[in-house]
Amino acid sequence: MSEVAEVSGDGRSRRWEQHRAQRRAELTHAARRAIHHGGSDLSMDEIAGAIGTSKSIVYRYFTDRTGLQTAIGEAVLVDLGDALARATSGAREPHDVIASMVRVYLEMISRSPSVYAFVTRGEADSGTGPMRTLADDAAALLVPVLAEVLAASGRPPGLADTWAGGVIGFVRGAAEVWLQQTSHDADSRAGALEDLTDTITEWVCHGTSPSPVPVSQDHRGR
Repeated sequence: MSEVAEVSGDGRSRRWEQHRAQRRAELTHAARRAIHHGGSDLSMDEIAGAIGTSKSIVYRYFTDRTGLQTAIGEAVLVDLGDALARATSGAREPHDVIASMVRVYLEMISRSPSVYAFVTRGEADSGTGPMRTLADDAAALLVPVLAEVLAASGRPPGLADTWAGGVIGFVRGAAEVWLQQTSHDADSRAGALEDLTDTITEWVCHGTSPSPVPVSQDHRGR
């Protein structure tokens, strides 16, 4: 094969890869929108119908439902990472950084609970997935912030790694319970978002208090 033919072949290959990547991104976006409106239990046939293509085309680009789940999760992860970066860029105090991160996470899952349910389904069994990656990244961002909080409360900053892992689990667990409790009342959920953000942030920041909260007289001896 001549050098010209090889270059031409490489060019066609690159164009095909670019086309495939673009088409995959378009299908990912369309499927994400379909799940947002139709719910996390949509079948692959229903997803394909909602985005105006066939199930065989969806499988060609994603292999199976897990592949589509991963692709949508990665897209959500990019959006959330960008939102976290914007939200925390102007924050100076540890309290403000934590509040910004909590608020962004709550806004993300409350804005599209069906997509959140779709991308996190099965993670508990596999221990992997886009949201697991997000949890690891968020914990890494929290470590230096929590080290400051711990140091200010007179506790060893070296506990920050453990504390960060616990905080991520707490935030996610609290958020999912809140999402379930407000699943039939979007207006109530929107109104409660700031209150929940404040509650979680205060727990994270002041839960490191060096002194236990005094037990009230009413609860002593019970």
